[in-house]
Amino acid sequence: MASLKIDRTAHPRRKLWRRWPLWVGLAVVLALVVGMAVVGRAPSVRVAEVREARPGEQQTELSAAGYVSSRRRSIIAPQVAGRLLEVAVDEGDAVKKGQVLARLDDRDARVAAARVRAELQAASQRLAASRATAIRARSDLARAEQLAKAQVITRASLEEAQALATASSAEEQAASAQLTAAQEAARAAELQLSHTVVRAPFAGTVVRKLADEGAVLAPAALEQENVGGIVELVDLGALEVEAEVSEEQLPRIELGQPALVFLDAYPEQAFLAKVRSVRPAIDRSKATADVNVAFEEIPPGVLPDMGARVAFLKEELPEGALTKKDAALRVPASAVVQNGGQSVVWVVQDGKVRRQPVQVAQKVGDEVALAQGPEPGTQVVVSPNGSLRPGRKVKVRTEGG
Repeated sequence: MASLKIDRTAHPRRKLWRRWPLWVGLAVVLALVVGMAVVGRAPSVRVAEVREARPGEQQTELSAAGYVSSRRRSIIAPQVAGRLLEVAVDEGDAVKKGQVLARLDDRDARVAAARVRAELQAASQRLAASRATAIRARSDLARAEQLAKAQVITRASLEEAQALATASSAEEQAASAQLTAAQEAARAAELQLSHTVVRAPFAGTVVRKLADEGAVLAPAALEQENVGGIVELVDLGALEVEAEVSEEQLPRIELGQPALVFLDAYPEQAFLAKVRSVRPAIDRSKATADVNVAFEEIPPGVLPDMGARVAFLKEELPEGALTKKDAALRVPASAVVQNGGQSVVWVVQDGKVRRQPVQVAQKVGDEVALAQGPEPGTQVVVSPNGSLRPGRKVKVRTEGG
């Protein structure tokens, strides 16, 4: 019976051994499917546009971002608390120095001024009375001294006249001091009354209206922005650009250094400027310093807080340089690669890439100048990798995205 025992392992092993070509075939098919999916998927590429060189780019020492500001810019607020009765200007209005901007309720100030004027009049009358008394007392003292010499009156009468003259003189001095105090109080009351009329401290343009009639305003002790403000006034004749320059680049900046300003609102134009000042402080959070660049001639249409870029130049631009464009095109240096001993860029067109030969003129910072290449505005791949092939579809990400 022991010899008749069934071996159950032999048969499955033979069946598994016979099926191994099937498992290998399935693995190959799966690998092919995955490979085709990977190959067919469009790679994501970062692109930048070919651009034309800006005026003065060859003379640029360094560039920095900034914004338009004004040397005279203020939030106008009253010097006394009160209810706003009238705002005499609106946004966009040009005002002169001393022009009335707003009026506060002045009833309390007028009552206070009238009371002080009455006190001033009373003090003046007191001084006149005490002065008359003092003059009479001094006259009586002079007469008493003559009579005492002639021994007509007693010494006690003389001493009484002297005491009266001294007392009346003291009263006169006190009345004079009271009159001075009343005059100062009257001036203070008139000053408080004048503060209910808010005037422009300088000529400028109203850029923002911050309060309307009926608002109760606090005095102009502004610890928080716009607290108690009526309007924001800006001198548009003192516009300049405030640019942030990294601290390691500061030694390359000099007062009076020529510069070009490119405004985001007018990207096709360049404006001549010069370095006016360097703020003597470093922003520790950003490791930058503010450099103020003054326009040689303030362009029309420029407004505060417009975005700008400043190109600090090595030397003055020759005459007519702003109207003459540099013929070279600009692309990121990483977009130019070598292919078969030739400089090329990968151009993206209709979602596909193709190679285009270029002729490099020179390297300029992080870019290269092209003497020959794609048209301005053409998208080129930044830092292309070896997976790109002519005609391959790609997904586009813009520079910095």
